[in-house]
Amino acid sequence: MNQSKIGKFISECRKVRGWTQNQLAEKLGITDKAVSKWETGKSMPDLSLFTPLCDLFEISLNELLSGEHIPDEKLKEKSNEILMDIITSWLGQDKWELHENTSDTQIILRLQNVKKNYENTSTLAVNNVSFQIAQGSFVGIMGASGSGKSTLLNLIATIDKPTSGTIEINGQNVVDISEKDVAKFRRDYLGFVFQEYNLLETLTVYENIALALTIKKMQKENVKQIIDALAEKLEIADILFKFPYEISGGQRQRCACARAIAVNPNLILADEPTGALDSHSAKQLLDTFLMLRREYGATILMVTHDAMSASYCDKILFMQDGEIKDMLDREQRTKQEFFTSILEVVAQIGGDDNYVS
Repeated sequence: MNQSKIGKFISECRKVRGWTQNQLAEKLGITDKAVSKWETGKSMPDLSLFTPLCDLFEISLNELLSGEHIPDEKLKEKSNEILMDIITSWLGQDKWELHENTSDTQIILRLQNVKKNYENTSTLAVNNVSFQIAQGSFVGIMGASGSGKSTLLNLIATIDKPTSGTIEINGQNVVDISEKDVAKFRRDYLGFVFQEYNLLETLTVYENIALALTIKKMQKENVKQIIDALAEKLEIADILFKFPYEISGGQRQRCACARAIAVNPNLILADEPTGALDSHSAKQLLDTFLMLRREYGATILMVTHDAMSASYCDKILFMQDGEIKDMLDREQRTKQEFFTSILEVVAQIGGDDNYVS
């Protein structure tokens, strides 16, 4: 999107209606300085103002984002250009950092014929699912609400047990772990990043990260060394002694990532981790996942309904009606090509309208 072009277009639309910058600002409930910055190309309107601007000027969102009036016969072509422009600005234009899995790469997670059937229902929430994930992979599970993806993640996380089948993490069948030992297993082998952060509000960021290490009875000096190194990598060193309510959602998620990786887990499970974030914070979080994989050898399994987030993975599993309906490898695709391929698979298996958020 051309910021200067959009600003000039806003100026033209305002003048056609005979409004001053101050009058437009009053109608939008903002300052005239903000309008001035738009019209001189120094900033863009906030996302929340797009619809009010379109209503005031009687233009479409496509026209606002393109910075010009669009004839009906050009609408579809221009709309596609704008969408791809937005996708490119969000995903970037570089090639994916390919992660080569050789034949001797360790398998971290292996599922064989996993089923989950809840009592009083004949529907299988998870139906005969089998797949494996190698060390250092970043794998996504996509599916609409009710597809079974969250149930599957709960089974892998040992929060629930399958009706049948095996789930092996680092060679150990988690189905056989006793209730007494399951908490220790999660602590030693798994890291979690949730949509709602799950940080303890009464503890500082440092204390939230340290808690997992303290439970493992790590020496105090080692705890500080690990946290300081992670904080530097995740760019949260300046907020370590703030409380979660004092920092932004994106910062909280990076703190959750630090907590997850601090104990050196075999597998990080991320449940809709970008769901509560704005687009900028979501991109930062996904870049953080890439860094954790690249520099810490992290293996990540992420559940998401969003194609933008999924395009950061190197493999996508598509769930529907409790089954894996399709699988897509990143291979040599650019980010934009992979994003487009994801949408094509979603369309083929009959996705909902919620795959781009």
